[in-house]
Amino acid sequence: MTAQIPPPPNSQVLSLVAALSQTENHDLHVQAIRARDEALSASPNSYGNLCVQLSLLLVGCNNPEQMLHQIDRPSLDGWRQANQSTALRLESDPMQWIPFGQMGGLILKNALLRPPIQITGQSMALSNEDALRLKETLVFGLSLGHPELYNVVSSIIATTSVSVDGVQPLMHISQWPELMPILLQNIHNALNSSNVSSLSGSLTTVRKMMEDGPSEIPVMALDSIVPLLLRLFQATDENIKVAALQSIVACLGSGMLPSSLVTHFSDYFTGLSHLASDESAKVRKWVCRSINTMLELHTHYLQPHMGSLCQFMLQATILQPSQADDIVAVEASEFWILFATLDETRLTSDMMDTVEKLLPNLIPTLLHNIVYSEEQRIEILAQNEIDLEMKESMKPIFHSTKQKHDGQSDMDSEDESDDDGWDEDDTEWNLRKYSGASLDSLSNLYGAGPILPALLPALQQGLSSGDSWIQEASILALGAIAEGCHEEMNAHMGELYPFLLNLLSAPETPQALPQLKSICAWTVGRYAAWAVDQVQRGAQGHLLAQVTEVLLKRLDDSNRKVQIACGSALGVVIETSGDLLLPYLEHICPPLVSAMSRYQGRSLVIIFDTLGIMADSCGPAIGEHELPAIYVPTMLHMLNTIMLNNPSDQTLLPLMESLASVALACGMNFQPYALETFENAMCVIEQVQLALATADKVTEEEADPIVCATDLMDGLCEGLGNNFIPLVGSSKRYGQHFVSVLHSLCKYQAVGVRISALALLGDIARNAPSLVEPGLSELLHEAISNIEATHHEMHSSLANNAVWAIGEICVQCGSNSAPFEPFASLLMQRLIVLLMGNGEGRISSGCGVNVADVISSILFAIISWHIPAESGPEQIDFVTGEYAFQPFPPSDAEIGLQLAKLMKDIKASVGSDVWGSTQAQLPVNVRRLLQKAYDL
Repeated sequence: MTAQIPPPPNSQVLSLVAALSQTENHDLHVQAIRARDEALSASPNSYGNLCVQLSLLLVGCNNPEQMLHQIDRPSLDGWRQANQSTALRLESDPMQWIPFGQMGGLILKNALLRPPIQITGQSMALSNEDALRLKETLVFGLSLGHPELYNVVSSIIATTSVSVDGVQPLMHISQWPELMPILLQNIHNALNSSNVSSLSGSLTTVRKMMEDGPSEIPVMALDSIVPLLLRLFQATDENIKVAALQSIVACLGSGMLPSSLVTHFSDYFTGLSHLASDESAKVRKWVCRSINTMLELHTHYLQPHMGSLCQFMLQATILQPSQADDIVAVEASEFWILFATLDETRLTSDMMDTVEKLLPNLIPTLLHNIVYSEEQRIEILAQNEIDLEMKESMKPIFHSTKQKHDGQSDMDSEDESDDDGWDEDDTEWNLRKYSGASLDSLSNLYGAGPILPALLPALQQGLSSGDSWIQEASILALGAIAEGCHEEMNAHMGELYPFLLNLLSAPETPQALPQLKSICAWTVGRYAAWAVDQVQRGAQGHLLAQVTEVLLKRLDDSNRKVQIACGSALGVVIETSGDLLLPYLEHICPPLVSAMSRYQGRSLVIIFDTLGIMADSCGPAIGEHELPAIYVPTMLHMLNTIMLNNPSDQTLLPLMESLASVALACGMNFQPYALETFENAMCVIEQVQLALATADKVTEEEADPIVCATDLMDGLCEGLGNNFIPLVGSSKRYGQHFVSVLHSLCKYQAVGVRISALALLGDIARNAPSLVEPGLSELLHEAISNIEATHHEMHSSLANNAVWAIGEICVQCGSNSAPFEPFASLLMQRLIVLLMGNGEGRISSGCGVNVADVISSILFAIISWHIPAESGPEQIDFVTGEYAFQPFPPSDAEIGLQLAKLMKDIKASVGSDVWGSTQAQLPVNVRRLLQKAYDL
């Protein structure tokens, strides 16, 4: 049955889109935007009518001659007269109707997904009649002949039908029951006939729905589409095969595994095997992506096939000279990273053995792929020339919020710059990065035994090569295995470390390759622990001084990549060496200050980071004697300069982070600079808050300057201790308002700001408690309000800092409970929720105990840790049924010890009578658990 051709759009929508497309006519374009917005927001009828008209234009542009023929003559003539330039352009080149229709479709998509807000506060929504007309038109649009147009149609259908927020309820798949049957029928018809007019549009829609919201698609429809997608693996058209692969990958990537795919998995695997030899590189790329997705999320389905899969991935990793590009090798290289980082519960010994047998061929392949291609070399050399002449543009910098007293220091987290050896300046991962990361991951998994026999011969040959590019790749590989093979490589470092330092210290020449020095610096940092060990054992007492001197001299290099690499490596050496570098601090600081005055962009950020690392690693020593006078004034001068020009400048973030570490490490020796630092931090907070005051919603990135300024004051507080009180009092501009500013930060809409504010509150309570006494009630209220049990990383840090701050206030209050009395009930409720384990309170609803009682509530919260996470309330009655409590989770044993201590402290504090009365009310299973697990 042939679908009925929709009617044409009216001439008003033609005029609107024509005006919107004339961006060169500013006044006309602005008028058109205003007319569009007015039509969309005037009334629900006007909104719906314009959406329908835009859809008619979108599909009509597929056959503009037919569309114009259907418009009544007077309206068409009027449109041509009013839009002469557009009409002439479209008539002289009919292909211009395609982008004209695309624009109409994109305006429609934006109107549907971001509808105007009515006076009632509700978003504009389509009426039943308009939604029906729009659906019919869009479904017709699936069979359009021009991909540019049916792609827009598919995008509109997919985004509206599986939109989780349901911004257009009547367009959602739950209110569009005929959508999936139509898509399935179109694909089925194309498979069983030569008519494929609507296959591409329908398949594109399915793919986009799988990408945007597969969980919204009904289960039956999802199970029906999988066999059709598998049949499309046999198609002759490259785009059809790719779209079918992409659809299944999108579904799997969301964590879903349709039952029909499980049923037809042998067909899926057979189809992938068939496509593995497809002549299209794009198809083979998506075969690799399919395997990677299954390996990462559904490993056990691949385990029986690992032998053939790994052989295919090895061949795909080998970059063939005949290949036009490396898209297949890039995708295949990710396989080895995913494999090497699999959870140990999914990585079987058979899988390990399978890959280990391939290492003699795989390792040299990865090393070969690390070498820059001819095209990359040309680009790099050209960029090197440009770098000598142009200044670097500033990259976005985002602050990482800190969590107080979480048992992990800031330096325990992996250094984000640690992969700079293969990170370069590219935002996308390429074959070089994947190959280097694969080598790193595999060496960490297997260790030196299986890795070095395959690598060392090629590595030795590459390091001695006269080709700088091959030498550079070999040094990167040497750095990549530093962690996984460090013990075995130590035997070679006596020869290799001087080799690296000699390359790094070689003078600059026009023929020298800056990338070689850059990778040398990175690798020197990767083996910093060996250098430290040499000094500690007395084997090479001056080695750290030599390394530091070489890196400091290279800070004068004219190439910014070398500057960044040497600055990063210096930070690693300082962090690894710790106290061993204390004698050299006076020699380290002046070159860093000199670099600060000359650097910009990322190079400057690295210097800030290095100073912060020095403060964290060397501690109070950086504040002794005249050392602070060497570097702190320059840092404050830069802070003043940048802040005055733009308080939202991203360079401020690492500068303030570094200053916070310096202030903390210097302690009382930072006093000469404390007032200026404090007022600068308060000024940043003030200015950024003013700049963001009118924003409806403040993003975490926009609030980052406030976060860093708050952390800077926290560093001052921890460093100065009780002397933080007179510091605040000495500020004429901010002293009287400090507590009110702190209160505002504790309730700021950006979570990161609250995390830092609560950390500051806790440190003030510990070091300078009298400072917050005037606003203690309000600050306590905000701290308690921020306690929320959640698995979201930022909110978990927020609750952690809130509890910690409250605890510090408790310590200062001692026996004086008055400040807490108004909040006691709310505080206990929030804390009890945090104590809950996997049971999440289920047992409390099934027992007769008065859970409002604080002691009982705490006990039941602790008991919930003994309920398996996967057990539901309908499965086992833990309270009154057969005893089924489990031991405390071994992975959280430390928490278990703390909870046991808490219960014993409670028992001791309330006395035997109250405890006995409370315990007598507990069900027998609970009493048995307390006696068995906690000896209570």
